[in-house]
Amino acid sequence: MLHVMFLIEDGSYRYDTRVRREAKTLQEAGIRVSVVSPAYEGEPLRDVIDGVEYWGYRKPALGEGFWGHIAEYASSLGHQTVLTFRVDRHARIDAIHAANPPDLAWLVALPYRLRRGVKFVFDHHDLVPELFEERFGKGPMLALVRWMERQNLALADHVIATNESFKDVAIRRGRRKPEDVTVVRNGPDLRDFPPTAPDPAIRRLGRIVVGYLGNMNPQDGIGGFIDMARILVKERGRTDVGFVMIGAGDSFEELQKKRDESGLRDAITMTGRMRWGPELRAALSATDICVQPDPPGALNDRSTMVKTMEYMALGRPVVAFDLKETRVTGGDAITFASPPTPEALADAVEALADDTARRQHLGALGRERVESDLGWHVQAKKLLSVYERLFPGALRSERPRKAS
Repeated sequence: MLHVMFLIEDGSYRYDTRVRREAKTLQEAGIRVSVVSPAYEGEPLRDVIDGVEYWGYRKPALGEGFWGHIAEYASSLGHQTVLTFRVDRHARIDAIHAANPPDLAWLVALPYRLRRGVKFVFDHHDLVPELFEERFGKGPMLALVRWMERQNLALADHVIATNESFKDVAIRRGRRKPEDVTVVRNGPDLRDFPPTAPDPAIRRLGRIVVGYLGNMNPQDGIGGFIDMARILVKERGRTDVGFVMIGAGDSFEELQKKRDESGLRDAITMTGRMRWGPELRAALSATDICVQPDPPGALNDRSTMVKTMEYMALGRPVVAFDLKETRVTGGDAITFASPPTPEALADAVEALADDTARRQHLGALGRERVESDLGWHVQAKKLLSVYERLFPGALRSERPRKAS
């Protein structure tokens, strides 16, 4: 049986909805799947999750500064090297499927690729040079970061891109042929979105509940979400509007402090990190409007946000800034706030809060886009085509079917 090992550094496999969908799809095609990733506090280091063999390690929390990240990456590289060796000893690996950030996975995969031809699939989740420059500025280390990205792109037997902008990066910066890059979008699996009763505690936040789901790091613009809430509640007197923020990250404690100092502790519920499941669905189902507050920039303009398609799959209207790939994703289903300021977000949210019919119309449009084009039932076929190319005849013939 073909054995594919996924390699993740940015977070726990249990919370990575994209990789979990990919792993499930390969497993359903008759492939043995293992995963190596960090384990959050309280998670076991060895487990079997829906048939996937999980090998975890504790990633040190060393702060969001530059040297903290360097130490974290060095620790992860050591853990991943050791665990990959153990996985391979347990069951011989045929392919290493690596997701970034950071762009270190090729260092783990290279010995296996050179020694016995193990395939290396690079799943390009983030533009690390743009992310590095946004967080730490330009400097001599930026050249090294760009070089590391080139190695990931150049050494991969196949590159998977989350959108056409990332495919263009692989072709231009990685010098890959177009046929060596396949776009597999962050499409939601509609089977994960059954009708769910809303969380009553979140519903009680207001007549209209505005939601955010995702990471809370400096590049994600979450401070702007809190500023938007302050403008609506404190400046415009919209005490009928409440807010829920689902997720965690480097900025979580700073954001809690900002919320409290803004006098919004009763208006904004911050749940912390939640795994996809009934509890998270209930929290999102309690929302009326969802927001993607990521600001424009070299990174965000070319990125496809998982949260946005999950909002759409749930049938919620979305407010976002006018980013290139966000417009590709949502089209007419998204309300674009302009200019990219908290005031514009507040304007867009307030208009939707007072227009029930438009909320329902936009929510239905978003759901339709997921059902017809963006959903995982479409994207899974593209993922399987990569492995059919790399391992002809090794996959079962069944294909994922669209959820009813």
